[in-house]
Amino acid sequence: MRAHRLLALLTVCALLVLLLAPNKVLAQDYIDYSVQINPDNSAAWITTKVTDLNASIDVEGFQMRIETLIANAAASTQREMSLNVDSLQVSDEISWDTKSRKTVYMFTWLNFSITQDGKLVFGDVFETAGFFSQLYGDGSIQITYPTNYSVQSVSPPPDERDDAAQSLKWFGTQYFINGKPNIMLTRKAEPEVGNGQQTIAIAAFASAVAIALPLIGFYITRRRKSKAAANSKLAPLGILTLESDEDRILGIIKSSGGSIRQSDITEQCKFSKAKTSQLLSALEKKGVITRYKKGRDKIVTLNERAAGDKS
Repeated sequence: MRAHRLLALLTVCALLVLLLAPNKVLAQDYIDYSVQINPDNSAAWITTKVTDLNASIDVEGFQMRIETLIANAAASTQREMSLNVDSLQVSDEISWDTKSRKTVYMFTWLNFSITQDGKLVFGDVFETAGFFSQLYGDGSIQITYPTNYSVQSVSPPPDERDDAAQSLKWFGTQYFINGKPNIMLTRKAEPEVGNGQQTIAIAAFASAVAIALPLIGFYITRRRKSKAAANSKLAPLGILTLESDEDRILGIIKSSGGSIRQSDITEQCKFSKAKTSQLLSALEKKGVITRYKKGRDKIVTLNERAAGDKS
């Protein structure tokens, strides 16, 4: 009898181990860096951090962390670079199945790469002391680049390379850093159209024009007759004035007493956050408004001179 109980107890323990082991693997912490290189020398960074449910989220310190890193990189490389503040985004997702949370930090680094003889060159910023420790620690790093560029040279060699997907990946940042990273992208040559292809293209265009001209003439004649008949029946219409997106925003600010939260403008205009930020940046450059941060939001204030012009 005791042997049966012992066997049953061992069976239950084995089942618990089998059930809990996959969850432990799925909930394992990891960090993944994804960097998209852009032709204008900027780079869009996406940092994915998977942790347990009790881990904290770096919302308040995120901007300061990135600004400090970029400032240190600028000093290390002796190159001007900056953060696109409007690109800062943080998202958080909880998975109760794996007892984990996934936090995604996004920002755009301006002047991340340099252009030399038509080539995009980057990698020197990673030699900044404690580069990834100033972010969120060691993890995998994947770099993608524009479709009209190809890799001329890359050091150290990536663990995975997919030229079709324009992608380079290293499984750990420590190996990437120790290899003194240097990557050079060269613009792909534009395909040349041969004489035979040119002849075919010209012939096809001439045929299309020959077919289209009679149809266009028929359409114009018929449209003129229809327009003349319509003008004889319709009364003249008044001039319709359309309000621009900028005027709409200025009207909302003015109706709010000259000061309003940026999030309220987004809600009232039914714009996306990105569109609202873009329109406000344009108005700010024109000297029409002034913005300053307050908590996680921004306060938008109408300048006195601009208020007088719009009144």
